[in-house]
Amino acid sequence: MTSFQLLRQRVSDDRRYKIRDLKAALDWTVWLYILIPALVIGVAYYRSWWLVAPDWLAVIPEQAAVFPLFLIATTWSLRIYTEEADQVYLLQNAVLSKGLKKWGMAHSLTKGMLVSSLGIGAALPLLITGWGWSVERVAVTGLFLLLISWNAKTCRYFIDLFVPSIWVKWIPVGFVNVLFIVILLVVSQVGWQYEWAVAAGSGSLLLLLFVQLRARVKMRGTFFHDAVIERGHKQSITKFLMGNVGVAPATLVVRKQPFLFRGSKRIRKKRSPQTRMIDLYTKWLLRSIGKMHYYLQVIGWGTAAILLLPLVVKVVVLLFGLYALIGLSRADWHEFSEGSYAQLFQWETSLREQAGKQALKLVSMPSFLLLCLVTGFSFPGWIGLLLFPLGGWFVFKESVQIVHLSIQTSEMKWQDSKGV
Repeated sequence: MTSFQLLRQRVSDDRRYKIRDLKAALDWTVWLYILIPALVIGVAYYRSWWLVAPDWLAVIPEQAAVFPLFLIATTWSLRIYTEEADQVYLLQNAVLSKGLKKWGMAHSLTKGMLVSSLGIGAALPLLITGWGWSVERVAVTGLFLLLISWNAKTCRYFIDLFVPSIWVKWIPVGFVNVLFIVILLVVSQVGWQYEWAVAAGSGSLLLLLFVQLRARVKMRGTFFHDAVIERGHKQSITKFLMGNVGVAPATLVVRKQPFLFRGSKRIRKKRSPQTRMIDLYTKWLLRSIGKMHYYLQVIGWGTAAILLLPLVVKVVVLLFGLYALIGLSRADWHEFSEGSYAQLFQWETSLREQAGKQALKLVSMPSFLLLCLVTGFSFPGWIGLLLFPLGGWFVFKESVQIVHLSIQTSEMKWQDSKGV
């Protein structure tokens, strides 16, 4: 097997591994309610920007385009596709090992070129229609964006190799990022007008890239570091989907008592079992900072989208917010009711169902009504401030009823399958 064939096999394995993780997370509901509508809305906006520049672009200076372009162009990684098992055979074959390094870097640089092209292509209508850039200026900026992204990612690899401390390495990484952003800013503003500056700058960046890649190929003794880094790249989708699941958050102060509701004080005055169950759920939910963070994210992103998007799309975003809030509430209630602490109490089935219906409204209903109020405020006229909260309250009530009935149906089917 040649080094190129070995690279093709490992790239294919890496792609299958990530697609498998994505399929496990992105079911048909995510595609139907989030991804496909977002794609359609994005394409529609991209087409409209070619015709008329958005109004918000007038308050943003054209120099600000450099930062998102740089961030998008550096989202790829310089990879060698080294695995732990290679120490058995690959390290003994210097020609195959060196060839895999070269092909791996070539494949990484090709991905960087595609990512940079997508970034500059996505910003084309804003650059040309909005800020009035010429085709020559866009082409020169895109060329330097590509060269800068190649050099920046290669520099980051050497920094990660020679600076093991996480806290210390941010200093050279920040310096490299600032340096390349300044170069890109100068080229996009004045440097593209001078041929000698374009030739000298692109030649210098190509020479710097050649020196770094040559040093990387000749470098030895980095096998285990490359294997660890490669394992992280291969599991990047898994780590992104899992987040901090199973990892205890680092904290400077260890509390012996909860920050909220100390001494198990009651929130509601009623003494019914249903009220006590909702009290327990409320304390459990409000004490979970991570769970409340999700609700705040839905409110924040929903508010920003409603204020920025056109009138028709505002209603679509509002419905997406309803779906997300009810889904979060349903998942939280299921986690609480099936948890070990809740199982200590012998709750009746009817009581659990009634409490579950109230739990769906506990946080999601105020959050959704807030989004309805923002939507009504963004519509012209004062009538929206009345219609959207009232209509939202009715829609939310019916949606919770539908979700509650679906939960009851699924539980009955589960009990029938178990022969209960």
